[in-house]
Amino acid sequence: MEKNITVTTLFFSFAADRMNARQIQVPLAPGSTLGQLIEEQFVARLGPESQNWLFSVNQEWASRDLPLQDGDEVAVIPPVSGG
Repeated sequence: MEKNITVTTLFFSFAADRMNARQIQVPLAPGSTLGQLIEEQFVARLGPESQNWLFSVNQEWASRDLPLQDGDEVAVIPPVSGG
């Protein structure tokens, strides 16, 4: 049996408020994708609209089908507005 991987997840703007954290460590099964991380770990707390937010892995924009690796850094970036 393969050992779980761990990714660091950073939350920005109001996503940090909803998660009550700016950073968390998330253990995942090997071969997990960014989409699985989002769906299984965050949608319930961030809301269904979070599936349409931007996400990066290791400071590069990433698609949901990207397999995550041990030690990856995932950033959750909700939309922001300004004026």
